[in-house]
Amino acid sequence: MKKIATLITTHPCLILMVAVILAILAALGAYLVPVNYDVLSYLPQHVESIQGQNIMAREFKAADTAYVLIKTKQTSQVLKIKNDLAAIQGVDKVTWLSDLVDPSVPDTFIPPEVKGLYKKGDYALLHLSFVNPAKSMATQNTVEMIEAYLKGVKNEHCFTGFPVFVYEDKILVNEQMPRCMAIATVLTLLVVWISTGSFVVAILFLTSMGFGILYNQGTNYLLGTVSVFTHSFTPVVQLGVTIDFSIFLMHRFREECRHMDRSAAMTMAIEKTAMAIVPCALVTMAGFLALTFMQIRIGMDMGVVIAKGVFFGLMATIIILPALTLTFERYIKVRDVQITKERFAPVVKRLLSRPALLLVCFIIVFIPAGYAKNHIQLSYDLQDITPQNLESMRAVPKISKAMGFTEMADILLPRETPRWIQKQVIDEVNKLPGVIQTIALGSFVDPSIPESFIPQQVRERFMHGRYNRCIVKTSVRSGAKDGNALIQSIRDIIKQHNITGAYVSGILSTSKDMADISTSDLLRVDLMGLIMVCLIIAIMLTSVSIPIILVASIQLAIFLNLTITYVNGNVLPFITLVSLSSIQLGSCVNYAIFLIARYREERHTSLPNTAMQRSLLGTAPAIFTSGLCLFCSMIGMVFISDISMFKSLALLIGRGALISVAVVLILLPGIIIVCDKLIRSTSLGWRKVIKE
Repeated sequence: MKKIATLITTHPCLILMVAVILAILAALGAYLVPVNYDVLSYLPQHVESIQGQNIMAREFKAADTAYVLIKTKQTSQVLKIKNDLAAIQGVDKVTWLSDLVDPSVPDTFIPPEVKGLYKKGDYALLHLSFVNPAKSMATQNTVEMIEAYLKGVKNEHCFTGFPVFVYEDKILVNEQMPRCMAIATVLTLLVVWISTGSFVVAILFLTSMGFGILYNQGTNYLLGTVSVFTHSFTPVVQLGVTIDFSIFLMHRFREECRHMDRSAAMTMAIEKTAMAIVPCALVTMAGFLALTFMQIRIGMDMGVVIAKGVFFGLMATIIILPALTLTFERYIKVRDVQITKERFAPVVKRLLSRPALLLVCFIIVFIPAGYAKNHIQLSYDLQDITPQNLESMRAVPKISKAMGFTEMADILLPRETPRWIQKQVIDEVNKLPGVIQTIALGSFVDPSIPESFIPQQVRERFMHGRYNRCIVKTSVRSGAKDGNALIQSIRDIIKQHNITGAYVSGILSTSKDMADISTSDLLRVDLMGLIMVCLIIAIMLTSVSIPIILVASIQLAIFLNLTITYVNGNVLPFITLVSLSSIQLGSCVNYAIFLIARYREERHTSLPNTAMQRSLLGTAPAIFTSGLCLFCSMIGMVFISDISMFKSLALLIGRGALISVAVVLILLPGIIIVCDKLIRSTSLGWRKVIKE
């Protein structure tokens, strides 16, 4: 490491020239990265609801259906709007009651279950299907043209559906995320400026981190595509997490400057700090990579990209930041570190006067906090991770109220299933609590009538390929207990009739499947995160006990973080909870590693209590500033973003950073002092070099 540090400090201008060239290439790659706004495409493909959705898309072209609700009693006006929409490029088909029943037939002669799907009172509901998938640019252009057309419709109307949500979500994300990043940058700049007393240092920090973020975004091009969550959330997280490394390096550089010239001080700072921040980076990457064990593939997407961002943040800290610092050293004026130490020395000494008491406090708090974490209320409704202020989302309750149902589900039965058995299934489903109506082929024709006698437009709606379709109108909400129970009851009925190859599709079914896999996902991600983080710490610090002590301290911080959510009675999207443990563990265990690395260094010459006092005084400013930076990088998203998953996860990460800082600086030092003998006896190399 010394040779690398020397190379960096002797050729800073060359380093910066190469960094700029690579940044230009990365900017081009970042511009060309395709962003996937289709959240459903990341759901596990093996579950029944997703398989059913794929069949709906392939056979019935109904997976990406959009809806237009119009308030009018004039059939002629509805037909005109229907024909106008069908003529828009990219629209495959617009379905209404007229496709199943001749418009001249009086409403009293139309089966109520059929009529209720398209018309009720003063409202008409048009069903639109598209030529291309919802996430395609062609469909997005079609949605834009439909919205432009509907602006000219004088009647009260609304437009919703998954393609519309994707379109509006894209606009919202592109509008809000730059603002979130700007606030994160400004607040981080202020924190670093105040903590170091140098505006130039703050600019250098953000410049080096900017290189790392740009490299990360640019190399996403190699992945083919990234989700909208990853694309939007990663830069903010990367800034808050990896600026730790810069802070630790600069604090060590300032200390070394008291004893040698700046070039030598930077070489020493790189060499010494690398011993702490390389394990920190590897541990952070391990925490994020634990997300890849989620069955929901957005975890793979986010975990890989953020872990990659940590790597580039580390490289920017070790290579680019020293070059920037030495190039602009004449403009750097920082606050004296020794003054800060002297102010807090009495506080630290008093804190460590009774280390055993700190260990007792840790144990007392750990148990109830763990209970609270395991009793958080979770939401499995996919709509809860979407922005509720979008016009398409506001339209959902309007349509539900106008048409008299909350959610719909689709039952797909193999066509080889006898029609009388299909009718039995549908009749039993119709009697379930929460079911308003079932609409199937039997709603129009008697099972005894041959299929060849059934009108083509009716067959296309409910029969296609190898499947018959039944639409279930319900009064239950997706993700709720009654919604999950209803889907399970429908599946039980299908199983009782020994029908193989049948599927239940729709948001209700998807939310039920997400609830089923979330428990195993949470356990898997937590377990893999703990194993990987502990393993890396054990290897890097050659210790068995240290990983357990450090990880336990951050686990307490995670538990305390979620305890606040539990006490407030807040409901979390399940993806937020699964992601939080890995992100907070990976990002905040750095504070504990930095403290223990400094403690080991101080124990070469001092006894436990004195060594910890020096370690706290030497690392506390960097740890506190680091936690505050992570908090500030998240807080802007909490107040600006309308995406529930972003908002809740940002709040938990930001708050968790401050709680982690408190646990590491207040409780962990006492635990380390009490466990000093245990650490020495279970760690290679400590007994030989540490003063008894």
